Amino acid sequence: MRARLCLVLAVFSAAAATAAPIDVAPAGTFHHLDASGRQSLALAGGQVALVWEDSHGGAPRCYLGLKAGAETAFREYPLGRGECFDPAVAALDGERFLLAWEDETGINAALAGPAGPGGSINLGAGAHASVAAHPTLGAHIAWNAPAGRWQRVWRASLRVLGTQPRAATPQAADAAPPSDDQGFPALAAGEHGVRLLWEDRRHGHTVIYASASADGQVWSAPMRVSGNPTGRAPGNLGRGTGAMRPAVASFGGGFAAAWLDKRDFLSGYDVYAALSEGAGFAKDGKAQDNFADAIAQWHVAVAGNRRGELVIAWDDDRDGTSDIWLTRLTAAGYSENFTLPETSGPAHQSDPAIALDEAGNLHLAWIERAPGSDSSGPTRLRYTVWPLPKS
Repeated sequence: MRARLCLVLAVFSAAAATAAPIDVAPAGTFHHLDASGRQSLALAGGQVALVWEDSHGGAPRCYLGLKAGAETAFREYPLGRGECFDPAVAALDGERFLLAWEDETGINAALAGPAGPGGSINLGAGAHASVAAHPTLGAHIAWNAPAGRWQRVWRASLRVLGTQPRAATPQAADAAPPSDDQGFPALAAGEHGVRLLWEDRRHGHTVIYASASADGQVWSAPMRVSGNPTGRAPGNLGRGTGAMRPAVASFGGGFAAAWLDKRDFLSGYDVYAALSEGAGFAKDGKAQDNFADAIAQWHVAVAGNRRGELVIAWDDDRDGTSDIWLTRLTAAGYSENFTLPETSGPAHQSDPAIALDEAGNLHLAWIERAPGSDSSGPTRLRYTVWPLPKS
């Protein structure tokens, strides 16, 4: 198996070497990269922003790390009040970023520049915030919050006034009252508008739904994205198999969505993806290769850039320990899966967060646990950059 990986890596990394990994935060604690839609890493101008949660102070807190591209260390800033979870980040403009997180006050949003975060606003109770921004279509935030018996996905546009955002009145992603839970929204903005995806259980099992806006103001009715079939699941196990944790990114003139899908229920979750087609998405398909079909995949992330490059990342243990795996979109479809020396090997490598810059460099953050340690062992939060070779 390792011989095959070396061959694949040689094909994709010719004339390209990863930068030496950076330890972002102190080791010996418990790090989490759990942003909805895997939105833990973003690029704006020459700045890199990474958000995470860890417990080094004795309780879960959120942090923002900032660095210029040439710097070898992140500057760290705390976020939120009290216990804090699932921070998210997106590029806003210039060298500024849009932030969101959940803390003891609910959902909050803020701006950050090279000097750190500014003042925040509160949007009330909720969890799993996602953010996106576009130069002409504006900034947006989405989250899920209780609506009677169910969780419901909400969205709001954000106006940027000086150093602090202002939120418009929140709107439900689906105008119809929910009949079951909605959650884990993921936002992206690009050349052809804004896309919002989420988990939805209206059919009695979890599927991926989306809504689209061409102008950042008027949104489409919800449309189904994932093709995991509705109806009795194999083995008489419910109304259908599940799809979960969508991620979405703009690339070139379109969008790509990726998620974890259990329609092949005997092997656990697989990585599925769909590309945009008009206001919706085309038929989905597996983004992983056949070597991963017999095991489960986790923590799928997707990143693109304006020149049309697209990368999907996740973790799985096909080689006996958890490694970060990647595929990229080529003219022939998704490439054979590959990994990098820095994100594979005897250590436990998981929870990728990725971003692509306009020069074709893949920025990658992940969580690493020492070889032989169990799931409660201390972790390291790491970051590296890999120049994409021509496909």
